[in-house]
Amino acid sequence: MSCSVAGEEDFFLEEKRFKQYCEEFIKHSQQIGDGWEWRTSKDLGDGYLSKTHFQVRNRNIPPDLKEKNNDNIEQMLFTHVEESLDDSQVAAVCATEEVIRYEYHVLYSSSYQVPVLYFRACFLDGRPLTLDEIWKSVHACYQARLLEEPWDTITQQEHPLLGQPYFVLHPCRTNEFMSSILTSSRKQNRQTNYIILWLSTVGPVVGLNLPLSYAKLAPEQNTNADSVERPLS
Repeated sequence: MSCSVAGEEDFFLEEKRFKQYCEEFIKHSQQIGDGWEWRTSKDLGDGYLSKTHFQVRNRNIPPDLKEKNNDNIEQMLFTHVEESLDDSQVAAVCATEEVIRYEYHVLYSSSYQVPVLYFRACFLDGRPLTLDEIWKSVHACYQARLLEEPWDTITQQEHPLLGQPYFVLHPCRTNEFMSSILTSSRKQNRQTNYIILWLSTVGPVVGLNLPLSYAKLAPEQNTNADSVERPLS
């Protein structure tokens, strides 16, 4: 059994277990309409979690519109635009409101034996956000860490299944912080879903927040001992 510096056990996630946790995650997402789905690469046969999320920021937008996502915000925005504005005004409204389309993918890393979050973002006219713009969009509570060592947190690289450039939260420290979280959960005899714990930790760094109902899902549905990650021995 290997141990971290702080003395916690090292927990690595097997690919089979990763897929099982994803199935549970998607099932709950469908129940609450959170927009996650499983996609499979036609060429490679591998799959990944996927979600598209629309954000409206930095403008005088009603709070209820800011909280909407996926098809809801797209429908609300374009229904309003099509009914009241001509083509030139549509472009002006979209530019003024800064609607940004985020696409999040969760893949399994065989090298690190952990999940990895890939994402990209663009404005409605198709212009992608630069790395600097991505950094500036990070919540203030994470700004200091990014400024100190940004390349340890967010990098840009080729998507392993799609072959396109995506931003990625580097997985080199995932096992370190997840071992601490899982060890704490085990001491409290709480059965947990690895994907939920991990994504609720790393997602907010790039504007991805899980509804609170996911936190209630893990202890209710993961009731057998096999659902907890086993440390390396």
